[in-house]
Amino acid sequence: MFITNSTGANNSVATGYIRPGEIGADSLAMEAFWFNVYSAYLGCDNSGPEGCRMELSGYTYTGFTDDELLAYQQNVTIPPCPSQKGCQLQRVDFPPIMRGLSGLQIRAFVGHEQRIWFMDNLALGWYDNSCEAGLQRAQVHG
Repeated sequence: MFITNSTGANNSVATGYIRPGEIGADSLAMEAFWFNVYSAYLGCDNSGPEGCRMELSGYTYTGFTDDELLAYQQNVTIPPCPSQKGCQLQRVDFPPIMRGLSGLQIRAFVGHEQRIWFMDNLALGWYDNSCEAGLQRAQVHG
């Protein structure tokens, strides 16, 4: 569960800047930590009547500016759950452009109000799944 407010950690670029509601690479500049996003099951704290707009943003690191750039943004609408019990998470498939990311930010809104969101079965993969990249990741966390 994430609360998407302004309490994200502001770290240096060397370790990564984390936006509220963001899942990010351990070290932005190291391609070995970039990832692909394939799918997720999402839900939102919303009893209705309108749906919950999930804002899905993919970021990629660029050495030119030493920062992340918004590479892709998609909005999906999750139906409300009037009873707030037994609610089903909705499967969201991400397009092929959501590859080689340094960050994935998810925010939920009902109207203009941010909401708590829920996620399960986030399907990720390494952008670079080579042995060399695996060794780099192991050295950083070894």
